[in-house]
Amino acid sequence: MKDTAELIKDLKLRDSSVRRHATEMLGIMGDEKAVDALILVLKDENRFVRQEAIAALGKIGDKRVVEPLVQVLEEERDEFVQDSIRKVIEKLRK
Repeated sequence: MKDTAELIKDLKLRDSSVRRHATEMLGIMGDEKAVDALILVLKDENRFVRQEAIAALGKIGDKRVVEPLVQVLEEERDEFVQDSIRKVIEKLRK
């Protein structure tokens, strides 16, 4: 299995399925070292990758991601992604 650093590198690859898998694995691992990289993924061109990043950030549970999520919510056009963001913000604010 890849470590956090390797998965973070995968977030920059061209293949969206690789980025999505890396994002999912980072969420499962729950390593706070991935938070900054996952915040950048919130602007990925692929909505499924963005949704996975939101889920991963929710699993990691670091409250410092609330503000970046609020900012992304304002720009996000996909209603399913918006819903995911709202749920994670609500969870983290508790």
